[in-house]
Amino acid sequence: MACIGRGVKVGLSVRTRFAEALRSSISIVALARLVRDPLVHFLVAGLLIFFASQAWHDVHDQRVILVTPERAAELSTKYRLQFGTAPSEAQMTQLIDAYVLQEALYREGKAMGLDRDDEIIRRRLAQKVTFLQQDRSLPPQPSTDELEAWYGTHLKDYATPVRITYSHLYFSTDGVEDAAARARAAKALVALTSGGMPDGVGADDFPYQNGFAAQTPTQAGRLFGDTDFTHQLETAPLATWSGPYRSGYGWHLLKVEARVPGATPAFAEVQDRVREDYLHGAQAKANGQALERLKARYRVVRQDLGGQP
Repeated sequence: MACIGRGVKVGLSVRTRFAEALRSSISIVALARLVRDPLVHFLVAGLLIFFASQAWHDVHDQRVILVTPERAAELSTKYRLQFGTAPSEAQMTQLIDAYVLQEALYREGKAMGLDRDDEIIRRRLAQKVTFLQQDRSLPPQPSTDELEAWYGTHLKDYATPVRITYSHLYFSTDGVEDAAARARAAKALVALTSGGMPDGVGADDFPYQNGFAAQTPTQAGRLFGDTDFTHQLETAPLATWSGPYRSGYGWHLLKVEARVPGATPAFAEVQDRVREDYLHGAQAKANGQALERLKARYRVVRQDLGGQP
């Protein structure tokens, strides 16, 4: 009987193991079939696309403002460069809050179309593209012959201007006829040539000074305008009163006390300056050519002149 019992137990054990092996085999076969099943492929691909879409949406959602570690580091660096010390935790929070507000306002503005047809934005974008398109490579160093040739064609840029020291008396046209103010100036000139003193001929107070030392015609032009008075500074007689001459303010009598002629320096005296100007000109030329190449990518249609697209 004992032998029969042991035989039954062995039989049951073998059957159990056989059943487990069979189930395992079935599971492997089923898994292999699932892996090859097109429907499973479709479901897996769908899940991948879904999660990728969610990730992209999180990054590009206009209602999500991401404050990345790089952005926080940039804000901190700008603060340190401006104030010489790293921001505290509270200051960093303020910086990020300000950035978030600016970003929110920026996105709202874009959503409202405020960036379209805005001249300031167009100009700013054009400036950025101009900078990016410019040829930033340094031009080759010029030879001495090239510098001398440049100097010869730009002599006026290196000539020192005439300098004039002068006094003037002013006769205002405010509230009076122009002819009447001129007549007063002419009468005062007669008195001066007859020995009268400048402070006794009835001149008006000038808004600025009545005497100038070593002034260039350009400097005089900034004050008196491109007028007859300014032109006469280079031709009026020395050491005597003359006029009347008209300016933007009214009429003047003029006394040129000294006139130092302009001069053109020798090339050797300004060679370093000439080299700087030459290189600057070469760089500007290269930049201009780069912008012309950019413009050549586009076709211009002058509809204002009847052109058709």
